[in-house]
Amino acid sequence: MSPALLGGARRVAWWRTRRGDGGRAAPPDRDRAHDGDDGDERGGPASSVLAVRGLRIRFGSVPALDGVDLDVARGEVVGVLGRPGAGTSTLLAAVAGLLVPTSGEVRVLGHDPARRPQVAHRLVAALPSVAAAFARLTVRENLRLWSDVHAAPLPVDDVLDLAGLDAVAGRRAERLDPDRAQALLLALTFVGGTPLVVLDEPAGGRGPLARAALDALVRHRAAAGGSVLLTSRDAGRAAGLCDRVALLRRGRLLDVASPQRLVERYAPDGGAAVLVADPAEASALSSAAPGATFERRPEGTLVEVPGCDAARLAGLLAGLSSVREVRHHEGTLADAVRRATADRRPQHRGSGSP
Repeated sequence: MSPALLGGARRVAWWRTRRGDGGRAAPPDRDRAHDGDDGDERGGPASSVLAVRGLRIRFGSVPALDGVDLDVARGEVVGVLGRPGAGTSTLLAAVAGLLVPTSGEVRVLGHDPARRPQVAHRLVAALPSVAAAFARLTVRENLRLWSDVHAAPLPVDDVLDLAGLDAVAGRRAERLDPDRAQALLLALTFVGGTPLVVLDEPAGGRGPLARAALDALVRHRAAAGGSVLLTSRDAGRAAGLCDRVALLRRGRLLDVASPQRLVERYAPDGGAAVLVADPAEASALSSAAPGATFERRPEGTLVEVPGCDAARLAGLLAGLSSVREVRHHEGTLADAVRRATADRRPQHRGSGSP
């Protein structure tokens, strides 16, 4: 039986499954969920399901990860956030055993996932950013098939319920709409009951059912003592799911803390979003406001100004004639990520100046 996933005529391999694995060992004791104490926020070896130490990965001369240390405890949900190219997906691929470290180590319950894949496959289930289910099997058949290659799977009916797929359990995967298809992939990732689940950009840009499935499956797994490591472009979603968030910038770990503490550290005073029509005025505003970032849009340039009260903002906007909109907001995890990972110069998406 091949635990590969089929998408149309093309096979998309599930990250950590291989032909002939022959089933999975029972996961370790899950009775002691992480209690979120106020000790070292980076976790500790005694409670770690995942331990990453001094992890360095290079692609040729390019350092993708540079000395990353990270722990994930039992029952804990940890997000890994950063700007594009920060190394978040590389870190998850290393945890799943897809990449051999240039130096340093990754251990899942004491095992190296890259060098002992037969063991690691029993401990880690991973969902990459692109995957597909067996198209001609029903939703229930897909889940039963995936359940059969694990030694201690979750009940299929429970997973169907958590993922909101009860009503389409008898429908072929190829007939699912994109929202339910993503919910099925999430369900397949969790049904094995592995101690660690790794999710690369789960439910990114997907519909409400997949987002609800993600919430329910992650929380259920954590409540049972399982651990989840995930990346997301949506910091707001991560704030609602994660016990702690690790911030990466250019392959280096900047900080690890609860979402609330990261907001307190990097975005305590909120900020303002200013839409400016004139690119020259947008550039002048972003240069005048330390830590400002900007994003070019069809209607103008959106300049994010951190940590400014009304009086300071008024001073920054004085003399600007092309301001179209100004919105004040309290600090969010997205603000914290943006400010913590920004370079000293103003950042923008795309090339050129605003």
